[in-house]
Parts: sequence; C-alpha cells; structure tokens
Amino acid sequence: MTVDANAPALEMRGIRKEFPGVVALDGVDLTLHAGDVHMLLGENGAGKSTLMKILGGAYRKDAGGIRMNGQPVEIDSPRAARDLGIRVIYQELNLVPHLSVAENIFLGDLPTRFGGLVDGRRLAERTSALLRDLGMALDPRAPVGRLGLAQRQMVEIAKALAGPAKAPASQGGAASILVMDEPTSALTSREVTQLFALIERLAARGVSIVYITHRLDEVFRIGRRITVLRDGRHVTTRAIDQVDVPELVRLMANRDLSDHFPKVAVARGAELLRVEKLTVTGVLSDISFTLHAGEVLGISGLLGAGRTELARVIAGADHFDNGALFVDGHAMRFRHPADAIARGIGLLPEDRKAQGLVPGLTVARNIALPHGRRLAPAGVLSRRCEADMASPIINELRVKATATQAVRLLSGGNQQKVVLGKWLAGAGRIFIFDEPTRGVDVGAKVEIYNLMNRLTARGAAIIMISSELPELLGMSDRILVMHRGHIHAELSREDATEERVLSAALGLH
Repeated sequence: MTVDANAPALEMRGIRKEFPGVVALDGVDLTLHAGDVHMLLGENGAGKSTLMKILGGAYRKDAGGIRMNGQPVEIDSPRAARDLGIRVIYQELNLVPHLSVAENIFLGDLPTRFGGLVDGRRLAERTSALLRDLGMALDPRAPVGRLGLAQRQMVEIAKALAGPAKAPASQGGAASILVMDEPTSALTSREVTQLFALIERLAARGVSIVYITHRLDEVFRIGRRITVLRDGRHVTTRAIDQVDVPELVRLMANRDLSDHFPKVAVARGAELLRVEKLTVTGVLSDISFTLHAGEVLGISGLLGAGRTELARVIAGADHFDNGALFVDGHAMRFRHPADAIARGIGLLPEDRKAQGLVPGLTVARNIALPHGRRLAPAGVLSRRCEADMASPIINELRVKATATQAVRLLSGGNQQKVVLGKWLAGAGRIFIFDEPTRGVDVGAKVEIYNLMNRLTARGAAIIMISSELPELLGMSDRILVMHRGHIHAELSREDATEERVLSAALGLH
C-alpha cells in the first residue's frame, strides 16, 4: 500500500452498521493521525465497540469507506486488519489458559524448526525481547491460567503489539494502529501508570492509538483528541484542551449529570445479614460484620484482598470452613447458589459474561433464569411468562434492547443492566454488587446509583464491592476495608476519606 506522508493514518467515513431491529452506527466518522492518542467516548450502546469491531475486521460495515494513509482499504476479516497493522484489544480477554505467555502472544505464528516442531528457543527469545521492550515483568513460560486478571491484561497488550515470531528478536511490534477497549478496568494504579508510559512510548514511535474508556480522568491524563458518539451517531471531534468534564458528560449523555453520586440516605432498619468469624482456609480469615435494611455497605481493598471471595461465599457459590452466616437471625450453610437465592440473596458478579449471563439466550430468558422454581413449578417455562416478567424490568432500567434479543448482541453496559434486572425481578432483599459499574459509562453509572437508592428505600440492603474509591465514598453508608483476607478497618461515611481507605487497604494504621 502506497503511503501518503501528509494523509491521516486512518479515515473512517459514513460508517453504517445495522443489526436486526437496531441501527448500531449511522454515518459515523473517525480520523486518526500518526502518533495520535484518540479517546473514543460515549454511553453504553453509543456504538464505540461496534465501530472498532468494523475496524478490526470482526464485523463488516453496511456502508461507508475506510482509508489508510490516503489509500482506500477493505477490511473483511481480522486477518485483513492485522495485515494492515491494526490491532484491537477487546474489553473481554481472549486467551488460552493452558498455554504459556509466549504461546498466547504468538499463537498462530509460532516459530518452527525442521519437521514442524515449535522452536522453543526462538520463541523464548522473541517473547523476552518484546516483554523487555514493553516494560512487562512476566515469565514467558508461565501458564496464562495461573496469572491474575491484571497480568492477563498485560499479555493481551503484548499479544496485540507482537510482530511476526519468525522475525529477528531485535525487531519491534508491527502495529501501526492500536485499539484499546477499557484496558485499565482490571489494573492496579501502578500497572495503569506503566500502561500509560507504554502508550506514550508507542505514540512517540508514530503508533496511532484509539482508547475507549468510561474513566474521565484517563481522558485528560493521556488523551490528545476526543471523538464522542451518541446513539450510533458522531457528535463531535475536538482537541483535548477544548473540553472539560462537564462538557464531556453533556456531549455523551445530552443531559446534566452534575451529581455523579446521587446518594439518598435511608434510616437503618433491621439486621438482614450477620457474618461471624467467617474463614476460608488460605483465603478469608475471621470475617465479621452486619448488614442492615436500607444501607449500602461498601467493601474496599486491593486486588487479591479477598473481596470477591467473600461475595461468593455469601451468595452460596463457595463454602466456608469455619464461622457462621446468619440471614434474618437464622444460621445458614448454603450448598449452592439456589439456596442463597431462595433466601433473597442475589449476586451481580465481577465478570458479567462468564458468570452473570448466558450470552446465547434472550434478554427475557436471562432475566427469568433465577426464578424458574417460582415461575415454572412444573418444570415448563413459557415465553409469555418470561416476557411478562422481563418487560417492566427492561423499561425500568432503560435497557436498549428488546426482550427477544440475544444478550450477546448488547453493549457491555446494557448487559450489566440485564444482570441487575435478574435480581430486580425477584423478591431479593440482600444484593451483592461486585464492581457494578465496571465498563459502564457515566450516564449508566448514575442510573445504577439511582437503582441502588430505590432498592434501599424499599428496605433492601446492598453490599457494594468496588475498586473506584470515589464511588465507594459517594454511595456507601459504611466502608469495610479488606487486607490479605481479613477486615483491616471499618469506616463510617463521615470518617471515610481516600487517604484513610488506601492506608487501610495497604495494611497501614
């Protein structure tokens, strides 16, 4: 392909994409320049991921044109996109757990010796050189399944930036356009700093980066230009110094969301849940707390502190070794999640796709799944029954989908709303929200916060696990801070500050 030095690295013009019953993109434009760090913003369902899947060859556009360096191109497959130097890191990781870091990075392009055997030495050299260049402290031989979520995210980034494995070890990655979809959602602050330093190095080399995020502080930390989409249409493209946070929120949501944390205080009611000296060997140690009707109990802590493990025990997904769990004053030992659901406990898991939804089923069926015993005591669940349950939930949560659409076709934020809807449809009173706004735009976040207010107003209680300190401080009545499997501190809403929560999470004071 002939390169025009004066032309943009990428031009997407009038891109249209339609799914059954939904126009996902309607004449969208996007322009990238060499070395650009371009922030792609918009509410969930705005079309950001769809546009990037067209760029990455996962979807085919229905109309519009794409040019790279001034020349028209057709991107009809992921291989075609890769051959053009386009790399996409999707929000949901796509790795093979039982293969090593090196094998995942160069999967499909492994160096071989005579006879077709993998050349382990060249593979290790190439991987080590790439990881050094990216500043990643990963063992090339480690199985990916044994890595933490943050480390797996780093492997995805290295995989996207890898050049041909057969190339000399000194040769850099071959990406000219790199798309990152919510890359920091599972990273610690130190790893985020490393990632941003990497982005700066790549941009300095001329790599064009499209960065999708719902964390507005990141927009101003690394962005150079922004493009905002709303309801599948292009709203604006501007230099980063031409906008501020209130303006971005208005552009994305087309409404005033100045109160990002609309907490409504509710009088604390009766005790619904009590945990006493709960222990899971090697994971949780002597966990004790109470949860009352009408309150939001925040749980903070660093990755690996035991927050999700505690949620799974309370929801009946895992068993505890010692201690006691009381619901409405009655001691409980749940054998499986159905027992917890029967007692009014609902879990919104951290990984909505793997644990919270069945992607191939419809919105209505996903909402009805936890309530099968009540809706179909004879074992037969009718579609009419599912639709009757789901329709008011879809309307209340403003899910951008119909009851008969497959959940896999929804945006991440709308999928999250469906997970919430499952528990709203029942008679739940104790809700465990594990990272409820992960990958959710600013408008949908406020909708979730307002939903939390409605739940507590009607006498429910919420345990909210979150890695976002402003969210915990803004919406919690109390905050428990976990450190290495135990509760290190309990802070009231009045006493909680970012400094105190972070100090406790680090095991200080």
